[in-house]
Amino acid sequence: MDSIVKEIGIKNKINQLMLEGKAESEKKARQEKYINYQKVQKQNKIFNLIELEVQNAKFLLNRGFDYKDITEEIHQLKEWEEFSVRGIVGTKFRILTDRNLSSTSILLDELLKRTSNRLNKISIENQQLSRTQEKIDSLVAEKNLYYVPTDSVAREIYRLQSLKMSTDIDLVSERLKNAVDSIQALEIMGDQLKFKIDTDIIENDRLRKTEVNQLFTKKVPVFGNLDIKKLMVEDPLTFSLKTNYLVVYFYLINNRNSIIMMLILILGTAIYFKLQKRKFLDFGYKEDMLININMLNSPIASAILVILNLYQFILPMPPLIFSIMMWTISTITLTIIMWRSINTFIWKIWVAIFILNLIAFFDIIILIHFVGESFLILAINCLGIAIGIYAFINRSKIQRKVYFWYIIVAAIFQFFSFYYLVNGHYNLSKFLMTKAVYIIIVVFSLYSTFTIVKEINMISKTLAKIDEDKRKKTILGIPHRFTLGFYLILFLSCFLLMIRNTYTFQSIIDPFRNTISEPRNIGNITFTFENILIFILVILLSSFVSKVVSFLASDNQIIKDKNKNKNFGSWLFLSRIAIVTLGILVAFASAGIPLDRITLIISALGVGIGFGMQSLVNNLISGLIIAFEKPVSLDDIIEVGTQSGKMKSIGIRSSVVTTFDGADVVIPNGELLNQNLTNWTLGSSSRRSEIRFGVAYGTDLELTKKLLFEILEKNKNVLMKPMPAIWFTKFGDSSIDLVLKYWISHFDFDNDTRSELIIAIDKALKENNIVIPFSQQDVHIISKEIEPKPDSETEI
Repeated sequence: MDSIVKEIGIKNKINQLMLEGKAESEKKARQEKYINYQKVQKQNKIFNLIELEVQNAKFLLNRGFDYKDITEEIHQLKEWEEFSVRGIVGTKFRILTDRNLSSTSILLDELLKRTSNRLNKISIENQQLSRTQEKIDSLVAEKNLYYVPTDSVAREIYRLQSLKMSTDIDLVSERLKNAVDSIQALEIMGDQLKFKIDTDIIENDRLRKTEVNQLFTKKVPVFGNLDIKKLMVEDPLTFSLKTNYLVVYFYLINNRNSIIMMLILILGTAIYFKLQKRKFLDFGYKEDMLININMLNSPIASAILVILNLYQFILPMPPLIFSIMMWTISTITLTIIMWRSINTFIWKIWVAIFILNLIAFFDIIILIHFVGESFLILAINCLGIAIGIYAFINRSKIQRKVYFWYIIVAAIFQFFSFYYLVNGHYNLSKFLMTKAVYIIIVVFSLYSTFTIVKEINMISKTLAKIDEDKRKKTILGIPHRFTLGFYLILFLSCFLLMIRNTYTFQSIIDPFRNTISEPRNIGNITFTFENILIFILVILLSSFVSKVVSFLASDNQIIKDKNKNKNFGSWLFLSRIAIVTLGILVAFASAGIPLDRITLIISALGVGIGFGMQSLVNNLISGLIIAFEKPVSLDDIIEVGTQSGKMKSIGIRSSVVTTFDGADVVIPNGELLNQNLTNWTLGSSSRRSEIRFGVAYGTDLELTKKLLFEILEKNKNVLMKPMPAIWFTKFGDSSIDLVLKYWISHFDFDNDTRSELIIAIDKALKENNIVIPFSQQDVHIISKEIEPKPDSETEI
C-alpha cells in the first residue's frame, strides 16, 4: 500500500481516509443494530416469562381454594374448643373432675393438631399466590421491558405486547390481591384459634397438675347441692356423652388403619378357630367333648377376646373411654365363653362383676360431678365390697386363686374409695373405684387370653396325634398351673393398663414419645424411631399371618376332597405370597417411606441380589412357577431324585415332602423344577400295578388265567376299566412266567391291594393244585483221585 500511495499521491490518501470514516460509521451502525436486537430479545423473553407467570396465576386462581369450607372448619374447630373448655378454663365448678380434665386435654391436643394442619394448608396456598405475585412484580420492574425499538415493525409488536401485558396483569393482580387478602384473613383467624388452644392447653395442664398434687389433701362437698344448669347449657349427661363421643370419634379417625387391622385379625382368628373346631367334629368328636377348650367351645367369642386383649398393647395410647369400651366387649365375650364351661359359684361371682362393670361404665361416662353421681359411686363401692366378702367367705370354692386374690384387692380398693368419697376426696375416690372394677375385668380377660394362646399349641399337637379308629374322649382343658413368670407378666400387664391413662404416667412417657416421633435426618432422608418401630411391627405381623396360613395349607384335613384340596392349597400358597408382599408395602407406607424409594432400593441392591442371592431368588421364582403352573400340589405322591413321598406343604422358598418312613424332607423349590420330578398323582390318583410269578410246567394255563381274573374281579380296589391284563411272558428255567397288570383307584391303596391279591392267588392256586415251583439247578460233583502222601509226611 505504501508503494501505491507514493505513486498515486496525496489524492488517494484522502480517499483512504474517507473510506475508513465510512467503515467506522458502518461499524457503529451495526453495533447499534446488534444492541437493539439484544434488547428486543431480552424484552421478548421477559414478555414470555410474564405470560407464563400470568398463566400460572390463572391456574392457581381457577383451581381455587376452598375458602368457604376452610372457614366453616375453622369455625367448627372454634366451637369444639369452646365446648371442650366449658367448665374447665376459668374454674366454673367447685369440683374439677380428673376425667373431664383428661378428656379436655385429649380434645385440645386434637384440635391443636387439626388447626396446625389447616394453617399449614393455608400457608402453602398463601406462599404460592404471593410468590406468583412477587415474580410478576419483579418481571414488570425490569428496565429492559420498557425499551422502545427503533424499527417500526418491532415497535408495533412492542405496542401490542405491552397492551396485552397490561390488560392481563391488571386482571390477574386484582384477583391475586383478593385471594391473598382472603387467605391472610383465614390465616389470622387460624393463628388466633391456635393461640387460644395453646393457652387452653397450658391452663388445662396446670389444673391437671394441681389436682394431682392435691389428690390426697383437697376436700370438696361431694354431697352438696349445686345448680349446674346455671353454669352449663347442657345437662351433665348430655355434655359428657358429647365429649366422650368426640374423644372416641377423633381416636377412631386418627387410628382407622390400626382399627381396621384389628378387625381383620379378629375375623382371621375366628375363621382359624372355626376350622379347628370343624376338624374335631369331622374326626367324630361331639360338641360336649370340646366344652373344656375355650377356642373350640366359643370360637368367635374367643377370637374377639384374644385379639382385643393382645392388640390393646399395640394401639397408640387409647383414651380411657376407648379402653373401657374394649374391656366391656371383652367382658361380654368372656361371659359367652363362661356360659357353659364354668362352675355355678364362679358364674354367680362373674355375673355380679359383669353387672358392676356396666354400672361403672355408666359412671365413668359422666364427666361433670353432681350429687347423684356421688351416691352412684357409693353404690358401686358397696357392691364391690360385697363381692369381695362373698368371695372371701367361699374362697375354698374358687379353684383359680389368682381370681380370688385380685377380687380381694379390688374389694380393698372399693373400701378406700368409699372412705375417701365420704371425706370429700372425689377424684381419688373415683380413681380407686375405676381401678377396682376394671382390675378384675382385665385380670379375668388376660388370664383367659393367655389360656387360649396355650390352647392353640395344645390343639395343634392333639390334631397331629388323633387316631381315627380309636374311641373319642372328652378333651381336657389347659391345667391351670402356671409359673411365677406367668403371674409376674400378668401383674405387669394389668399394672400398665391401669396406669397408662393417668397424668403421672403420661407426663413420664410423653418425653419418650416425643423423642421417638421427632424427625431425624441422614443426608436427604428423614425418619423417626416411631416409623422404624411401626415398620418392624408390620413386618412381624405379616410374617405371623403368613405362618398361620402356612399351617392351614400344610394340614390335609381342611378339605377332604382331594381335587379341591389341591386347588385350595395352591390358593393358600398364593395368599401367603400376597400377604407378605402386602405386608412389605404397608410397612413402607406406615413408616412414611415413599413407595418410589422402594424402586431405588431394589435398583441399588440389584447387583447384590443377582450374584450373592442367586440361589434364594431362584427358589423364590420357582415357588411362584409351582403356584401358577402346578406341576405338583398338596398330597401328591412324588419322586425327586432319591426321595419319594407325599407333598406336605409348598412354601415360598422350599417345600416339604413326607417320606413313607415318616420323615419330613425339605426340598428347595429350585430342585423340584430342575430335577426329574415324577408325580404319580398329577393328572389322576389311579395307578397301574403288577404282580409277576410263575407256574410249574404242565399246569392248565387257561384255568390259571380264569382263576386270576376271578380274584381280580372280587377285589374292591381293582378297577375293571381299564380291564386288567394277564400275560404269559416266557418259558423260564423252572416255570412258565406270567404277569398280572391291573389298575387301582388311588396310589395309597397299592401296597394293601398287592398284599390282598397275593394272599388270594396263593390260596386259589393251592386249592386247584397249581404249583409255583422253586428255582431248580443241577449240581455236578467231579471227584479226582488224590495220590497218597509218603508215610513220613503222614506221620508229621
